[in-house]
Amino acid sequence: MKKHLIAVAILLLYFIILIKILVFKDMPLVRIGTLMLNFGGTHEGPANLTPFKTIIPYLLGKNGLIIASINIVGNIILFVPIGFLFPLTIVHSSWKKIIATSIATGFIIEGMQAFLHLGIFDIDDVILNGLGVMIGYWCFTLFSRFSPLIKKILIITSTTIILLIASIYIIAYYKNITLPISFEAGAHHTTLDNFKSLQNGSAKCCDLCNGTGGTGVIVAMDSLSITIKGKKGNGENQQIKLTEKTVIRNSAGIITKSILKIGDHVTVIINESETASLVLVCGILYK
Repeated sequence: MKKHLIAVAILLLYFIILIKILVFKDMPLVRIGTLMLNFGGTHEGPANLTPFKTIIPYLLGKNGLIIASINIVGNIILFVPIGFLFPLTIVHSSWKKIIATSIATGFIIEGMQAFLHLGIFDIDDVILNGLGVMIGYWCFTLFSRFSPLIKKILIITSTTIILLIASIYIIAYYKNITLPISFEAGAHHTTLDNFKSLQNGSAKCCDLCNGTGGTGVIVAMDSLSITIKGKKGNGENQQIKLTEKTVIRNSAGIITKSILKIGDHVTVIINESETASLVLVCGILYK
């Protein structure tokens, strides 16, 4: 009975975390090398009710391997724990129940986003989320067949790995060590604070990139996109799309695309389709 209550509590807590991340988009900025991914904020648009409409382009690599991996693998992995924990909360679980649970879970998350106008309903996300729940249940069925000794070894090993990864990030945070993959506060919050301080005269200067030198330097551009090169000498070029909704700022405030020029160091916040939601032009404005 005690184990059952603990499993229920963990499942509810994890579901709340999923809602916080996937519905309210309360996520840090993810930096992978020189690539910066922003999954926060709201995204609105027409719902996708056609199965595999977004999955197939990702599998074909049209949006890049990193973007495809994050969207496909991420939408699956996040829901694996639900499938693993579900049998621990239900006495008589079965594949029929887990399939119904996987579909319901995906529809709840996607439906909340659409209802609250915090995201776009995407049937492909429901499919990927449901697949993650089913994989989790499959892992549970395998785990339940192991001997007590094997179960104990797996639990100790997985706990050790989690603690090791957590320790590495804690040490990196306090020692100011840059890791290949890191999680940072969204740059748009810093930008707004800096811009407000500049407006009211509380600051003499403002570098929107906070002394980092930005994501990279603009090496090519046209009316619909910019191409930036990573700030390291061997950094790869990355083409980033610009839209009418893209916010572009320098230290003086919001500017137009026409102000951007080759050679500008910028920090770029992009979404999963490599479209910029925010472009920050590095530099200092002296009053």
